[in-house]
Amino acid sequence: MTGEIRRRPGLVVIIAFVATLAGHFTLARVGFTVPVFNDVRLPLFAALLASFALEIRWAPRGRQGAAPILLAIYAFLGYQAVSSAWTPPGALVSAALTDLVAIALLVFVYAQLAEWDRDRVVALTMGCFQAAAWVYFLAAAAGLGRGPAGRWAALGGGPNVFVRLMVLGIFSSIYLYATRRRLGWLVGVPAFLFGAVASGSRGGLVALALTVVLAAPAVLPGLRRGGAKPLLLVIALLVGGVAIAGDSILAFVQQRFISTTFEQGYASGRDVIFQMALNLWLQHPLLGTGIGSFPVIADLGFGVAYIHNLVLAVAAEGGIVGIVLLLNSFYQFRRQFTRVPRAERSLESRTAAYSGIFVAAACMFSGDYYDARLMWILLILAVVRPAESAAPRP
Repeated sequence: MTGEIRRRPGLVVIIAFVATLAGHFTLARVGFTVPVFNDVRLPLFAALLASFALEIRWAPRGRQGAAPILLAIYAFLGYQAVSSAWTPPGALVSAALTDLVAIALLVFVYAQLAEWDRDRVVALTMGCFQAAAWVYFLAAAAGLGRGPAGRWAALGGGPNVFVRLMVLGIFSSIYLYATRRRLGWLVGVPAFLFGAVASGSRGGLVALALTVVLAAPAVLPGLRRGGAKPLLLVIALLVGGVAIAGDSILAFVQQRFISTTFEQGYASGRDVIFQMALNLWLQHPLLGTGIGSFPVIADLGFGVAYIHNLVLAVAAEGGIVGIVLLLNSFYQFRRQFTRVPRAERSLESRTAAYSGIFVAAACMFSGDYYDARLMWILLILAVVRPAESAAPRP
């Protein structure tokens, strides 16, 4: 038999997704309190590295498309780690450094996999988002893990984590319909949109709206070519869901989004946190106060461990240098993405790009450095082009 069979990434992508999705989950919630070892990232990352080492040997040679954006991201993460040298006593340095190392590892793995077979990695990742979104949606619908005031959440994550998964579930539903042309994949769109609203996450919904506005010029022509059936199905399911939910969802929307937000001006303390972060940056404009220092310096009380805005967090703890490195990472993404003519961008590249933009926008309202890991991963999947050669390594 002549010729070589091309191998494609498989199980390693699923393991990478699970390791990424796990977040800060620890086994302390089930009574196992041994430091370090109760962090589920330890066994998951070990499994990821093992599977990566076994599968990457089949990747083609000459892979270097990830270099520009990868170097930019590593420069940013490296500087953030170095900033721990000037943090004040009591800063949460060890936890922050652990998160940075975890991000660097995930970024490296996904970059290598993208260079191997980007479209395959995106397809599997979107399938994983679809499955995870359904699991979270059904768990929240059953009342497992809901937050205060009835806000939907599930499996140990808060409403802001939940809304991100719901929106990425929507994107995965559209992607799977576009690639397989089966209307059944669109059932998730109204379900996940309902879950996103039920999360009560105002920042997540704003991020979704911004992403829709940016994506509309590219997505609408494809929807028109697909005919009216997909749109009618989504509308019918959405109307049916609202009818079933009845007054409960309408009352929640009235209380959370209209009364609390617009009438009372409640911002969940974000205004105070953002102002404090801005003041820290103005006091230490060049280098910032060092990573993990905000909770100690701000002293805003129990539970306020991060700034909930990626740009302000970098400004306060990394100063102008950190901001420049962060913006350079975004610039490298834009430069590599726009280098490919619009007509030649694959569906996988565009799906990853809009998903990454959504997570980036959501990072302006909630989360810490580690919560931005999906942003980095998706932006890499959007711009890294697979190696031209498909010949596997011996």
